[in-house]
Amino acid sequence: MKKKLVLLLVAAVLLLGGVLFWTRPVQSRTVTLAMTYIPNVQFAPWYVAEEKGYFREEGLEVVFDYRMDIDALQLVATGKMDYAIAGGDQVLVARGQGIPVVYLMSLYAEFPPAVIAKAETGIKTATDLKGKTVGLPLYGTNLLAVQAILRRAGLAEKDVHLVDIGYTQIPSLLEDKVDAVVGFANNEPIKLKAMGVAVNQINSWDYFSLVGHGLITGAGKVEKAPAEVGKMVRASYKGLQYALAHPEEAFAICLKYLPELGEEQKKQEWEVLKASMALWENDYTRTYGLGRSDPASWEDAQQLMIELGMIPQATPVGEILNLSFLPE
Repeated sequence: MKKKLVLLLVAAVLLLGGVLFWTRPVQSRTVTLAMTYIPNVQFAPWYVAEEKGYFREEGLEVVFDYRMDIDALQLVATGKMDYAIAGGDQVLVARGQGIPVVYLMSLYAEFPPAVIAKAETGIKTATDLKGKTVGLPLYGTNLLAVQAILRRAGLAEKDVHLVDIGYTQIPSLLEDKVDAVVGFANNEPIKLKAMGVAVNQINSWDYFSLVGHGLITGAGKVEKAPAEVGKMVRASYKGLQYALAHPEEAFAICLKYLPELGEEQKKQEWEVLKASMALWENDYTRTYGLGRSDPASWEDAQQLMIELGMIPQATPVGEILNLSFLPE
């Protein structure tokens, strides 16, 4: 009888231990995501992934890093930061400089930069920029976009005065500090129009084709921590998918990260989010899947950037684009 009791006690202890093992919380890993911009509704997929628990489900604790660091891709490539949201053009430039970064999932299926000017200036096309002052952050996607637009229009950089205004495009334009600014077609023009300011915009896609922003990491991270990369991509994908399916809820989530917005600004940001979502999909993603990026577009983008003198040579697309972590 005593022997049977001992066996029952042992079984109970083992059973309890098993229950505790399987019910204990998943150990989370902290990773950094370089946003390379200020808090913005355009980051809705990652805000949604955080608020809906998609990161936690994957055992990740994601720290959003808003430092607008021009060296973000270098930091990601060397493992000093884990992930970044950056433009395909920035990835190609980095690769051209021997910085091993990898593009994992697209956010913008279309390349969004545009040159924006008040309608009263008469600036309508790229050639109208000759002799004008154009304000922008003098690095990254906006700079590359205006350089490409100017070259395609037959203008040299010296024909236009480019000035560094950081991300103060709207106040700089309103206060006539510059003749035009470079921003995103789904952001500054919408806000300016909501303020009653008539604008003209010169869309980058009318002059060339480049790959839009997406989720980036270092080649070393893919090689050494593929399981973690898969978790980050899955959670990000779920956030993107949910945001598109539930735009109103996604916007409400975004507002938690933008608590300083007034009622009028909220109306503007809602329009920005809708315009952004329109650029998250295109014919390719609707055919092959959300978050995917056409390898042929990368080939075309590299060829264009070589012609424009932006990169010295092409990198095999297979080394740059890794969509294997996305759901089938």
